[in-house]
Amino acid sequence: MAARIDEAAGDYEIDGIGPFDLGRIARLHRRCFDDAWSRSDLAQLMALPGGFGLIARTQGFNRLGIDTRRVVGFGLCRVVRDESELLSIGIGPEARQQGLGRRMLRACMTHCGGLGAVRMFLEVAIDNDAARALYDGEGFVAVGRREGYYRRGDGERVAAVTMRKDLQSS
Repeated sequence: MAARIDEAAGDYEIDGIGPFDLGRIARLHRRCFDDAWSRSDLAQLMALPGGFGLIARTQGFNRLGIDTRRVVGFGLCRVVRDESELLSIGIGPEARQQGLGRRMLRACMTHCGGLGAVRMFLEVAIDNDAARALYDGEGFVAVGRREGYYRRGDGERVAAVTMRKDLQSS
């Protein structure tokens, strides 16, 4: 069973990823990114030492007590010694612009810090202005650039900015 993370954004809850969530996350990953990860890719990540994920769901059950929650976001990370990496974070289009991305990022940073990480790294597409604004606002700083890191659906290659944040200041 997934561990409960004490984090909520509006009508959403953030929990640890369970084994039955991987297919749902893979489908959402395809909605968020051109170069999406498969269920198998996600399972391999979760099996790595220090690999973990968080999932955002709508809250609720219907009148009959049937679980009606939908997966609307995820954060995938890895912690190795005192460093962590935000491998992927995504929020479904229907849940964007509500603060959920920021809350997911903060929950990931908190969880990584709890596992002993003192800094977090990530890559973001150079043209992803919304994500870059989020990371800048949370105190990440650019520390490098990777040419051709991402592949778009049309085959175009896009550079990534590598960013870092010291988690003690979270």
